[in-house]
Amino acid sequence: MNRYIALAALLTACSQLASQIFMPVLPDIADSLSLSAGASQAIIISFFLSLGSAQLLVGPLCDKYGERPIFVTGQVILIIGTGICALAQDPNSFMVGRVLQGVGCAAPILVSRAVLYACFQGAKLHSAMGTLAISASVVALTTPLIAGTLAEQFSWQGMSFVLIGFYICIFIFGLAVFPKPEKKVVSLRPNALIISYKNIAKSPAFIPVASLKWAPTFLYLTLQLYLPFFLRNEFAFTSEQIGQAMMISMSGLLIGSTLAKFMQKRTHHLQIAIYLWPALPTSALTFLLLSEHVYAVIFAHCAIMFIFGSYFPSYMYYVGYFYKSRSSTANALVGATELLLFSSIAWAANQYLISGPESIALLTAGCAFFVLVCLRALKKLSNIKIAHKGDELCNSKQHG
Repeated sequence: MNRYIALAALLTACSQLASQIFMPVLPDIADSLSLSAGASQAIIISFFLSLGSAQLLVGPLCDKYGERPIFVTGQVILIIGTGICALAQDPNSFMVGRVLQGVGCAAPILVSRAVLYACFQGAKLHSAMGTLAISASVVALTTPLIAGTLAEQFSWQGMSFVLIGFYICIFIFGLAVFPKPEKKVVSLRPNALIISYKNIAKSPAFIPVASLKWAPTFLYLTLQLYLPFFLRNEFAFTSEQIGQAMMISMSGLLIGSTLAKFMQKRTHHLQIAIYLWPALPTSALTFLLLSEHVYAVIFAHCAIMFIFGSYFPSYMYYVGYFYKSRSSTANALVGATELLLFSSIAWAANQYLISGPESIALLTAGCAFFVLVCLRALKKLSNIKIAHKGDELCNSKQHG
């Protein structure tokens, strides 16, 4: 079973690297391709838009055909897209590469979670999700430093070729590990897909569960687009220094995911989310009051990443809890909504709303309030479901 956890971790790393590795070198890409800051951010956002769109199809395909064929197709598209980025000499070519990367990354994101749901149950599933969150945090922690260092040594194009080599290794490993696919009774007709997504979206638990992913991701995307230029313009950071600063911020992911796994042994996922929620308003206050200090800015970013890392296992748990037979489809809907909607909002916010750290503080405070409301709703829904299961158990005993 350890090989499945390793595979899930490596697949998650594939999507993480594709989404994050260009962030610290955005200013270099803008200089190389003669782009404005807004245009380079738009190209980066194109990745998230294509990723969100592709998930809407990849999720049901994964539920129907199993993980292996979806993994193979996605990995091939991801490698081709990264190759186009590596060879890009103009904005249009780089845009095409990023779009293909986004399409290809839909597979490893959803397949990594489907592998865990298929191979583990109960406490073992909770532990596996915690391990996946920690491994994802380690990748997120090291990616900015790797990106900054490789870009300084080989340029951002050379960094892309290194990424291709990594993807090929994961492709070979996945072919050796994945079992033969088993077809499932899931309709892929457009009307059936629309109805399935509509039923999930209308369910009372959808927004409360999705908020555990939506709010941290929105803040993450907004800051990933904003901070590289802010650090360069306000503190004269080089690409390598930007990578180092963002690596320090990403340590919040590792701290949060590790703490969440430790707390899982002592309390429930919902309580973990409630206990750790104050990190969001703390981040907002830091951006508001101490933004002239670079270490305070890094700390505020770190606090948001802390929430991202600590909430991910809870999100994974509740998707399986409320949508057990449709976990990939539910994950796809959450991911697609998150990326299609919130990535666009993050880009628009950077273009039209964010004038400085005070704006970031306001956005963070708004997300904190949204999450708090959703946590209260999630608590109520969990209690209702527990009570419903108890009634079913009593009825079955009476009939027996």
